[in-house]
Amino acid sequence: MVQGMKKHTSLAERWLWLGVAALAFAGLYALIPVIARTPQLKALGMTQELFDVALVVHVDLSVLIWFFAMLGMGISLVMERHEARWPYWGKAAFAMTALATALITCSPLDTHWEVVKSNYIPVLHNGLFLLSLGILFTGLLLLVIPIIAAHLLTSRLRALQVTDWGWLTAALILLLALAGYYLSAQDLPPGLLPAEHYEALFWAGGHIMQFSFVAIVMTAWLVLLEAIGARDPSRRWALLAYLLALIGAVASFAGFVLHPIDTGAFTLYETRIMIELGGLGASLMALLVIGRLVGGRDRTSVRNACVPALVMSLILFFAGGGLGLMIAGQNVTIPAHYHGIIVGITLALMGVAYSVMPKFGYLPVATTRLAFYQPIVYGMGQLMHIGGLAYCGGYGILRKTAGGFGSLTPDVKIALGVFGMGGLLAIIGGILFVVVMLKGRCRASG
Repeated sequence: MVQGMKKHTSLAERWLWLGVAALAFAGLYALIPVIARTPQLKALGMTQELFDVALVVHVDLSVLIWFFAMLGMGISLVMERHEARWPYWGKAAFAMTALATALITCSPLDTHWEVVKSNYIPVLHNGLFLLSLGILFTGLLLLVIPIIAAHLLTSRLRALQVTDWGWLTAALILLLALAGYYLSAQDLPPGLLPAEHYEALFWAGGHIMQFSFVAIVMTAWLVLLEAIGARDPSRRWALLAYLLALIGAVASFAGFVLHPIDTGAFTLYETRIMIELGGLGASLMALLVIGRLVGGRDRTSVRNACVPALVMSLILFFAGGGLGLMIAGQNVTIPAHYHGIIVGITLALMGVAYSVMPKFGYLPVATTRLAFYQPIVYGMGQLMHIGGLAYCGGYGILRKTAGGFGSLTPDVKIALGVFGMGGLLAIIGGILFVVVMLKGRCRASG
């Protein structure tokens, strides 16, 4: 056992391993969509139905659970550092989120489903999956209330570090998103078909939730800067970036006051807020981080895996944002944009996971060769993945569907092949992340 290792597992550590587990299962489910969209692998006989189910579970595990598990880790660390004691809330939040994770993973076992690929939170319309969502939202509510009540309304606010502000901002925005889901559920018109129901239910809250993701990735970038020995950016400018994300979330929430949710004006308002305000905070923080990364890094930290994690995160995040400007219609340019942003966040959080291992008594895995190359493999695979998707999007290939290769020109088939190979490479990178984390865990306890 490593010297100084805790004899008990902290709540923050449990959140970390929950996120790793969710990402591992998400990677397994990701194999199916990649195979189904790759012409060279289509002979394996992947069906549209299996594609749809796998896509739903993959997205919910790799986004909702992974991101919010890491938020749970960050919140727990803040609560522990400031000795804010809400133990039962934190334990209940973790238990409910872990249970929801297990139910989402196993939800395809309940075959009485209807796949609803709604934006932000795709759904398997069956009892097991819907139960998991209810439990998850309750767990997330229990997660964010303590940090808000223990810091925002007390004198502890003055003692918060910049990264503490990041976790707090993400928690505040998540609370707004949960309120958005509740208000949407209350105002939904009766008699909607499942596709219309879930699209309307998750539209506003989903837009607000994206600002929470922005706060999470901004905080992750700052954690990685610290891990590689770079100087912290200006506190004022960093807090301004968080404020911009919070303003965007509040503006999105204001849509409930300005427009009825079952109108086109409401839909367009939420979309406009995301387009105009969604990237402001992240762009400012990215510029601050790039400035410090270029000008203030310790040369001895070059072989730290947090360096490629941070660099690849920034590249994917900006690539995804750029692709968002190219969206025209319902084609695969949309998931190319979305994957770029989401993978940019994921890469940053992978680096954060490496950086906190010694904090929990494990080996410093960030200094190992495998950990160093893992973000590069994962990031390059995802660049191929979204690049192939974006190219095909120009030819109108529909999103959220498998197959349809018969009438495609050779160059589009090649692009789909690059997409598929990039996806497989990204899956290998994801597997390597899990391997690195488990090797660090096993060696520390050995």
